[in-house]
Amino acid sequence: MGECVGCCLTLLDHVISRHPMKILATCALTIICGYVGACSYIESSRSSAYEAVNIGNTKESVMSLFKAEPIVERADGESFTRYASSKCTECTERLWFENRLTLDTRAWSVDIDETGTVISKAEWTSP
Repeated sequence: MGECVGCCLTLLDHVISRHPMKILATCALTIICGYVGACSYIESSRSSAYEAVNIGNTKESVMSLFKAEPIVERADGESFTRYASSKCTECTERLWFENRLTLDTRAWSVDIDETGTVISKAEWTSP
């Protein structure tokens, strides 16, 4: 077993010393593909969850659909102005679900009334 590990390390050292730019390019490409893949996955799952939300759903069902912890904007609290310039006037809470990998350019919000029921929803895209 020890010989196998030593042989692998020798081979790895040989490959890295002979092809450092290929290794660097492969690592960079892997990171970029991982980032794009993760961003696309979040976008797809949040968009699907948003489409499944209906007026009249409960707050709990919304949380279950999104499978993510929202940022909660309360009517009597501070505004969450990353996407919207005004607060919700008819709701007691606005639940924000973001795709932070898009550098704060994409979010979905769901407005909840005092009974814990969805009264409206919106998609937000920031320039």
